[in-house]
Amino acid sequence: MQKDLRYCLELYKSSDLLLEVSKEADPETQIAAVMKGAEKMGKAVHFLRAANSDFTVVNNIFGSRRMLALLFETDPEKVVNEWIERIKDPIQSETVSGGPVKEVIKKDSEVNLKELPQVVHSSKDAGAFITAGLVIAKDPETGIRNVSINRMQFKGRNKLGIRMMPPQHLGIIHEKSERLGRNLEVAVAIGNHPFETLCAATTLAYGQDEFSLSGGLRRKPLQTVKCESVDLEVPATAEIVLEGEVIAGVRESEGPFGDFMQYYVPVMENHVLEVHAVTHRKNAIYQVIQAGSLEDVHLLGLSRESKVYEAVSKVADIAAVSLVPTILGCMISIRKRFEGEPKNVAAAAFGAYSWLKYCVVVDHDVDVFDSNDVWWAMCTRSRPDRGVFELSEALGFPRDPFHIHQSKLGIDATAPLNQWDEFERKVVPGANSVKPGDFF
Repeated sequence: MQKDLRYCLELYKSSDLLLEVSKEADPETQIAAVMKGAEKMGKAVHFLRAANSDFTVVNNIFGSRRMLALLFETDPEKVVNEWIERIKDPIQSETVSGGPVKEVIKKDSEVNLKELPQVVHSSKDAGAFITAGLVIAKDPETGIRNVSINRMQFKGRNKLGIRMMPPQHLGIIHEKSERLGRNLEVAVAIGNHPFETLCAATTLAYGQDEFSLSGGLRRKPLQTVKCESVDLEVPATAEIVLEGEVIAGVRESEGPFGDFMQYYVPVMENHVLEVHAVTHRKNAIYQVIQAGSLEDVHLLGLSRESKVYEAVSKVADIAAVSLVPTILGCMISIRKRFEGEPKNVAAAAFGAYSWLKYCVVVDHDVDVFDSNDVWWAMCTRSRPDRGVFELSEALGFPRDPFHIHQSKLGIDATAPLNQWDEFERKVVPGANSVKPGDFF
């Protein structure tokens, strides 16, 4: 059987990166707070007993760079490089006759979405939301598949509100379907191997297949199975699949919802998904992602880091890049070759990724995955009068009614060129040989 979410959890468990919670936790009032605690510890968390549900709940599987490194079988600082190499060779998925996701099949009157853990993520949310579902659909004209992540609000036994709109590809596909007077068939796969989720969070050219990209990451075809009630294929080892239709011409109030910027998206009119069938594994695991968490940032950030890395590598000797702890800010380390080079680096980063608002450029001896280390470099190496430059009226994050994301700031936090005698960082004796844990 292919590597799946359960393989990932076993991998984390063997590396002391998984918390297993045996005490019953309430999805509406307790799970989100425990998830925040696990995030601070840098560990994934598996709730073995969710109140009012037979499903277990997992969160924070993208919670640290170390977790990604385990999945890519590389060092934490090389995850972006590994991503860049693997996506060069996408591999088309293959349809197989069956898989674990078919162990339990429910249709029509048997469907009851309230059996899923009703996880409430923020105190003022409209209710429980699905946040880690891969929404699979096909262009009604070309038949080309699209896979994306969209939030979905629980609204009833077989009804969900679903957030989507152009220019997101799923929104384009639904518009086409609606113009043809058709409902849009969709499947929602919940509880997947991280590679499928990473690919669903990646912006590809319209018509490119996210499951083929996942095959490139796996270095073998992703195995899929046909759905029961819609003409779609889903990962054979997914934990849970919801099958249904987004209803043409229907909009209903959805939200509020705490989004990735840590603010509430207000109530708005969004689409409606009617679910006709549910398939799942025995003892299925319900996966959730908390918007704006470190997990969410790593998920959204990896593909964007690769764009920045490739752009900057054309103009500088880049060491590493990080979009953590927010995908609107970037930290880049370089081996500086001439004064003024950090400005070129920041300009290349801004050009490669339009949402980027701040870019801090540091020397190669600074750990860009540690914001404290970057802040130290800013305080001890940057010159505010010369090392800061602004780009006004520059395209940024599009959902911006107050126009606060349409400018950019670059910061040069590198030491003066060829002055390492003055700026060499101190190192304690035994830094590379002594293991502090042996003494505690």
